[in-house]
Amino acid sequence: MAESSEDRDERQLPASERKLAKAREDGQIPRSREAAHAASLLAAFMTVALYGPAFADRCMALLRGSLRFDRSVTRDPQLALNGAASQAWEAFVAVMPILVAPIAAAMLATLVVGGLVFTLKPITPDLSRIDPMAGLGRIFSMKSLIDFGKLALIALAVGLVGFWVISGGLHRFASYAGMPLPAALAAAGSDLKAGLLSVFGVVLVAALIDGPLQIFRHRKDLMMTPQEARQENRESEGDPQVKAKLRQRQREMSRGRMLAVVAQANVVVTNPTHFAVALKYDEGAMGAPRVVAKGADLLAARIRELAAESNVPMLEAPPLARALYRHVEIDQEIPAALYSAVAQVLAWVYQLQQFSAGRGGPPREPGIQVPDGLDPLQEGAR
Repeated sequence: MAESSEDRDERQLPASERKLAKAREDGQIPRSREAAHAASLLAAFMTVALYGPAFADRCMALLRGSLRFDRSVTRDPQLALNGAASQAWEAFVAVMPILVAPIAAAMLATLVVGGLVFTLKPITPDLSRIDPMAGLGRIFSMKSLIDFGKLALIALAVGLVGFWVISGGLHRFASYAGMPLPAALAAAGSDLKAGLLSVFGVVLVAALIDGPLQIFRHRKDLMMTPQEARQENRESEGDPQVKAKLRQRQREMSRGRMLAVVAQANVVVTNPTHFAVALKYDEGAMGAPRVVAKGADLLAARIRELAAESNVPMLEAPPLARALYRHVEIDQEIPAALYSAVAQVLAWVYQLQQFSAGRGGPPREPGIQVPDGLDPLQEGAR
């Protein structure tokens, strides 16, 4: 289906790497016929220049062999067949470089412009390709008219060059009939090289223009609208709503793992209502006490609830709770500046355990202070 003018006007964004890769998978790559023609003619010219003398010698040998008469051939038809087969094979071997070199050069030029792609999608049956209306739209599209005009100009230029070469060499061509065969072949080869070189010059100019033009047109055909770019961005990076749900789910899972270790904490330091920080210290495995859980408001209430269910001691120390919540992440050791304050908390926990075991009196809650600059409330007051 032909693209509307509105769609073309909206396609102002360059094609993304993802769209270019998808187009390559579908076999949509820039191709230049003129580049292939130029490479083919160049290969033919070089083949004639380099291989021409050897080809002429082979042709002379084949001609001499075909004109040589052997009486034994008339007596044995099989010998005649073998001789004909041998000459046919030698002729095929002689012509092969002239045939293969232009074909290989054309294929190489095609790969240079568009690259190498292995895909079966261009030849996969597609019912939309046999739609008569779509076919007429492609035939009479602006792209087809431009391609037709380009081919007409190239054909006209090649025809004019060919006419100039032939008209200027008619007298030489007529003189071939009076020359010995080797001299006639040499002269014909020289004129052929000159003609090929002239035609190659025309096609080379067309290829130098058409190659970049096809790449530009390919990129232009794949340009994207803002809507397509946004859709591709959502597909490649994920829908923002889906990503938000995933992040929420990850936070919930992380929160669940955090709350699960509250029961293993040594103490929970509270604000008493806004913040709650669970500390754990294992002298044999840790260099310093570590924050294993922390939370504010509702999460702090949940931490206190779990601590009460697991008989984890809770100590109200608002400055320390605020400092730990602000400056220490979960599963990190406390900074050295808070060693003294946390040591007082652990000492209180030890005294509480001794009292619970019937050894010693009830512990007195310490008046814990933290160094200047660590309590967020003090920072706000300043």
